[in-house]
Amino acid sequence: MSSEPFACARMYGYWPRNIIAVIRWNWGSLALTRVLGASTCCGRASFGHVFALTVLEMGRLLIWTHFLLLTVLLAPVQEAAACSCAQAHPQTKFCESDFVVVVRIKRVLPVNDYEIAYKVKINRVFKSNPKADVALMQNLLRTPSTDSMCGVTLNVGDTYVLNGRIVSGRALISYCGLSIRWADTTTRQRKGLRQLYQQGCKCDILYTHWRRKGAALESSGGKNCLWESTPGPQDCQEKYGVCMASPNGCSWVPSVPYKNCIKEYQRKREQQRSREP
Repeated sequence: MSSEPFACARMYGYWPRNIIAVIRWNWGSLALTRVLGASTCCGRASFGHVFALTVLEMGRLLIWTHFLLLTVLLAPVQEAAACSCAQAHPQTKFCESDFVVVVRIKRVLPVNDYEIAYKVKINRVFKSNPKADVALMQNLLRTPSTDSMCGVTLNVGDTYVLNGRIVSGRALISYCGLSIRWADTTTRQRKGLRQLYQQGCKCDILYTHWRRKGAALESSGGKNCLWESTPGPQDCQEKYGVCMASPNGCSWVPSVPYKNCIKEYQRKREQQRSREP
């Protein structure tokens, strides 16, 4: 790993080394001046530019660094452009968030070179806390302005279910969180958002490669629900799965839509196997 980010951190003595390392690890060539919109990495950029940062800019950048770290601490990883996200089930995103809301996007407001804000109309709040209650009164949801920093792109006029974190009094959203058009959510997901996801927050949902399902089940001791990768029933578990605790451990709650999806998945798998040599 290059020492450039650490050298840059030493120059202005502000960024903890572990933060720089995680950013470097998750976004490849990304470094601090990349975040600020410069075209070069920290060690090759003008240090005059670094010292020209205002206290406000440094504070904003620290907010986004803190927020982005919250979204990349778990593996496995999915990628979009240069953004890396932990693969997480909608229930997990619900449980780990400060707020979950249904909003209509009214307009996009530029904030600075690396941040935008969505002016929204909040139609429904599924989850909140006292800090989120205050932050959401602004009807502003902030996100990085670029895909490489996990900014989420939303269409004006559309309605979405979104989740996020409250950092320094601001409501922040990310590509790594929930960002589903409300019209695209399933009936089961809506029921989960209203009630069932919250009831299942005592359980963990582990994204598992379908070939490792047996070993993962054995090691978890029934304490986790396994979200199996494709060609496992990944879509069924994402769209219709709710993980709940029972006296025997955590498991996917049966439902008609979930059972029908699993049956269709099994039918297609059998067809595929019958065509294999």
